[in-house]
Amino acid sequence: MATEQVLPGVYQIGLGYVNAFLAADEELTLIDSGLPKKEETILKALRHLGGKPKDLRHIAVTHHHADHCGSLAALAEATGAATYIHRLDAPIVAGDQPRPGPNPASMAGKVLGPLIMRLPANNPRPVRVAHELEGGEELPAAGGLSVVFTPGHTAGHVSYLWPRHGGVLFAGDAAGNLFGRLGKPLGMFTEDMAQAKESIRKLAELEFDAACFGHGGALKGKAHAAFRRLVEKLAR
Repeated sequence: MATEQVLPGVYQIGLGYVNAFLAADEELTLIDSGLPKKEETILKALRHLGGKPKDLRHIAVTHHHADHCGSLAALAEATGAATYIHRLDAPIVAGDQPRPGPNPASMAGKVLGPLIMRLPANNPRPVRVAHELEGGEELPAAGGLSVVFTPGHTAGHVSYLWPRHGGVLFAGDAAGNLFGRLGKPLGMFTEDMAQAKESIRKLAELEFDAACFGHGGALKGKAHAAFRRLVEKLAR
């Protein structure tokens, strides 16, 4: 596990192949919670930054996939933090609706999907999220965190925009920045790729200087311009 300062007050917590983020203002906010059984890793990162579990006041989840909400139940219990997710993904996280498998329209999803769905890590403990989002809200987290509805990867995927530092986008899996290359989300795990591309276009219309991703390194310096170039590439 590596905790890296992306910007003053923004810390990336590496959790294997996925990232979570801490935004520090007057209080601490966690963006996503990693895979199941990663709560102690995240709390260790919190302590490394001089915080205690009770200092984590908000947990904002981008979507229902297990590598982003897997430790949510444990962290909510350990910290008492307010929790947030879009209303379309909330029933899945709560266990009221079945967890969708990999997209069968993808060859990899068709072949590997049944195996992936049986993995224990893909079935985190259910939890009822306190606040169900629509998109367009401004959360009290981190001194003000805007919710951007970015469906496609999942039906209820959201991104979060923090106005500090010229704008910091927490994109979740709306896009990825693997190996230093900004791109669309992985097709195998994306429910509706056409909708995901529209969400990338929506993000490209916003102004943000930095972008943080569930998978891959952060972009710093006119990150919105990179999204606009991606939109042009996807349109070809």
